[in-house]
Amino acid sequence: MAHLLAGWRDVPAVDMEALVTVLTTVSQLLADVPQIVELDINPLLVDAAGVIALDARVRVRADAPGGAANFAIRPYPSELVETLIWQGRKLTLRPIRPEDEAQHRSFLEKLDPIDIRMRIFYSRRSMERSELARLTQIDYEREMAFIATAAVPGDGEETLGVVRATIDPDNVDAEFGVIVRSDLKGGGLGELLMHKMIDYQRGCGTKRLVATVLRENQRMLEMVDKLGFCI
Repeated sequence: MAHLLAGWRDVPAVDMEALVTVLTTVSQLLADVPQIVELDINPLLVDAAGVIALDARVRVRADAPGGAANFAIRPYPSELVETLIWQGRKLTLRPIRPEDEAQHRSFLEKLDPIDIRMRIFYSRRSMERSELARLTQIDYEREMAFIATAAVPGDGEETLGVVRATIDPDNVDAEFGVIVRSDLKGGGLGELLMHKMIDYQRGCGTKRLVATVLRENQRMLEMVDKLGFCI
């Protein structure tokens, strides 16, 4: 139970950042300790000064594991994040997340229309907010998208490429697509992303990775042939 006050009359608003920290920490606890079968925090008081739990009770049982595998929504798979050096530049390869929406829009806007047509078979001048949300807010249980990011001057990062795969309900086929920023083509970044996805789908037990590629997309055909795909 959480008592929320949002600046009602002369009462100051609650510390929302502290509340969010509590909720995410509890979620992480349930993911990290699968032996927890029940957690009761009552009451949880929230005000402008922060959050305090006046009473809490935890019940554990070794023979009834829970954990992230039993969550209705799979949490962000942070264990898949990795850093490496590519062409003298430090890159991060990680699953995409909802917060990447603005960054992903910027990435798509930098793509050459020809490269977009090669990837989705027709050119796009703009992308609706709902479409961007669909690309960044994914169900990690049924779909995966890895992005390659690099730091930019200041405190931020930019997306350089993305590989995405959607898995069928029986985990037999996963349809994939990969695209890198137009000014970075030919540097091996697409192949790097593909290796990341291949390793991930193999670990998930997926039988095949499949894609539809335009005949004139010779660069893509050469890359997948090098990776061992059958044309």
